[in-house]
Amino acid sequence: MSKSGININVSGGAAVLGNISQGDGNHLDNNQTSHIDSVEMQQFYRALESLVADNQAQQADYLALRADMQQLLKQSPPEGTAEALKVLYEKYAWAATPLKALLGAVLA
Repeated sequence: MSKSGININVSGGAAVLGNISQGDGNHLDNNQTSHIDSVEMQQFYRALESLVADNQAQQADYLALRADMQQLLKQSPPEGTAEALKVLYEKYAWAATPLKALLGAVLA
């Protein structure tokens, strides 16, 4: 069985790897960033309001989750957004479905 891996040798010129490009004297940087679009947030809040309207959640719980979400959105850059959403998912079990949809949108 052979050892797996990718070996790339570049001699001068430029190398292009996916969406990372390096030319002479440049620095490669591959960071993952995540963000939440306003449309996704509107859908999320509508889903939460629907849960409150259907008596599946209390208004106070909705406001607490909304406050936590506002705090999360203030982070700049939003490092750890996926992890923070997972924590909210565990904390607010009643909102599991909307949070799961929002997490899916962030990770996509």
